[in-house]
Amino acid sequence: MGESEPTGWHWGQDGCDERRLLRELLAAHEQERQLLAYEIHDGLAQDLTGALLRLQAFRELLKRNPDEGWAVFAAGVELLTKSVEHTRGLIASLRPPILDESGIVAAVDYLVCEGRRGGGPRIEFEHDVPAGRMPASMENAVFRIVQEALTNARRHSQSEKIRVELRQKEGGVVLEARDWGVGFDPRTVTKRRLGLRIIHERARSLGGRVVIESAPGKGVHVRVELPAVGEHNDADRTGGGVALPPSQ
Repeated sequence: MGESEPTGWHWGQDGCDERRLLRELLAAHEQERQLLAYEIHDGLAQDLTGALLRLQAFRELLKRNPDEGWAVFAAGVELLTKSVEHTRGLIASLRPPILDESGIVAAVDYLVCEGRRGGGPRIEFEHDVPAGRMPASMENAVFRIVQEALTNARRHSQSEKIRVELRQKEGGVVLEARDWGVGFDPRTVTKRRLGLRIIHERARSLGGRVVIESAPGKGVHVRVELPAVGEHNDADRTGGGVALPPSQ
């Protein structure tokens, strides 16, 4: 038997599969909201409460024991500083300010820099996007797709390198994310990978299409095509796609 060639695959349109996908997406969104609530309750709210108690104690201690009072004050300020950093992290996880301030290229650069922290695979980012801004809906979709693709690759691929490519084409966008890791068989695994399904759903919401190419030991190649906003064809509306040729 020869080595497996990467297999291209696109999402089916079976009605039952669509309903199952919707349920899974709703469950995933609910889980995200719960995790955010836990982060606020167990992190931010606790730090703010601790800072408030220390600052209240500072007011009383300052009269009786100034040295101890200022030590408590310093601890309260430290908790407030931690709370500000935590708040910025929560905001960035929802929608980083850099996306609104500087556009999609800078925002993807931010994701790449964040992904490089703490070791892990080398991440490369190449782009051919003219100066100027894309429509907000497209920038948001591209950002979230890249975010999901990087998370999937870092979590599952065991690859030493991840490459993200972004280019503008006839007003639309072509996005590719590739790794050289363990890969998988799209015919048997992809439908159970919610991260890839979320990528598909985000692309389909803008009339785009997603093609995933992989094979065991051959890494993963995700290609997303988003048309210019307002341009949709029949295949886009149904979320269809075409298989890519095998990677060289």
